[in-house]
Amino acid sequence: MPSWQSIRFRLSVQYSALVFGIGGGLLGLVYLAVQRQLRAETMTTYVWSGQRIPIGNGQIVTIDIREVELRAIESIYNEVVLDQVAQFTMLALVMLFLLSLIVGWIMSGRVLKPVGEITTVAREIQASDLSRRIALTGPDDELRRLGDTFDEMLERLDIAFSSQRQFLADTSHDLRTPLTVIRSNVELLAEDPNADVDDWRQAGSVIRRNAEKMSEMIQGLLATARMQTGRAQSVEVDLVELVQSKVSDFTSVAAENGVVVVAETSPVVVQGVEVAIDRALSNVLDNAVHAAPSGSVVRVGCGLFEGWAWLGVRDTGPGLPAEPGDRVGLGLAIVTQIAESHGGALIPFSGPQSSGTTMVIWLPGGGTGPVPDFNPLTETS
Repeated sequence: MPSWQSIRFRLSVQYSALVFGIGGGLLGLVYLAVQRQLRAETMTTYVWSGQRIPIGNGQIVTIDIREVELRAIESIYNEVVLDQVAQFTMLALVMLFLLSLIVGWIMSGRVLKPVGEITTVAREIQASDLSRRIALTGPDDELRRLGDTFDEMLERLDIAFSSQRQFLADTSHDLRTPLTVIRSNVELLAEDPNADVDDWRQAGSVIRRNAEKMSEMIQGLLATARMQTGRAQSVEVDLVELVQSKVSDFTSVAAENGVVVVAETSPVVVQGVEVAIDRALSNVLDNAVHAAPSGSVVRVGCGLFEGWAWLGVRDTGPGLPAEPGDRVGLGLAIVTQIAESHGGALIPFSGPQSSGTTMVIWLPGGGTGPVPDFNPLTETS
């Protein structure tokens, strides 16, 4: 961009015009004041000829000049002085103009220095590395707050990109597993010349189960994609009805594993995409039913806490992976995406002191505060 179109150049011109205008106005007023003073008052003592008079430098001389001639001489002298003052004023205006340009250029550069730092960092940031921060120092002014806001935006983008990378990793891993099972069964049968109908029927049953598993994963991904693109329709969702419906759906599945599913609900209605929230609760409940030991109880609940609606599932299984880097599966990754797309979050409570795992889906319910770090399905609740 040409320098005369830059913000710094325009600020310099504005600073210069302001300083030059004020300085020029003051010099003009001084000139007018001197002109008026010289033309309105005499600087000599008028006397008749032959008298001794002071002439301004402390000396006493005798002059023989008529008063009219003295006034004429004095008028000429005043005009000469005014001409000199005018010349000095014009010279001062030229110097003031140049000086104001220099000062304006320097001051605008100092003012825009933080903007230059922000621009430099923004150019160096790449999508693969969002760890850079501006970290402006100095007084808490508008530019400092702009830099801090930019840093906060980078922090949110870094978290979002990390979440997306983890989501893609979980997706590729979980989709690869059923594909591997299907390919292995097909290759095993194709290479076995003694395979009979029962072998093919058994392999077909395995392939069907894994295909259905993949279908459910893809449906979850599609629901998440619709949420992120804003194509899903938001409606009022009664969480009590949703919980009771899920408990009814999973009762038989849980019974096969020797697990009992119970509901603990409080009335709460949220605004959201029903199919997505249904998918999120199904994923969490499915994990809990398969992780819970035989003879245990899985508790499913919903309610309202500090303006936030919650859906929770509690089991007494082994809990989540201890290492932060361990993956938790595509199911929970989809749940996280759905919760965040609604403006909420998925908060896990797991560990030895928890005797299992509680997964809580927080959804906006009219509150304005942060997502609560609270477990609504404690052992005593």
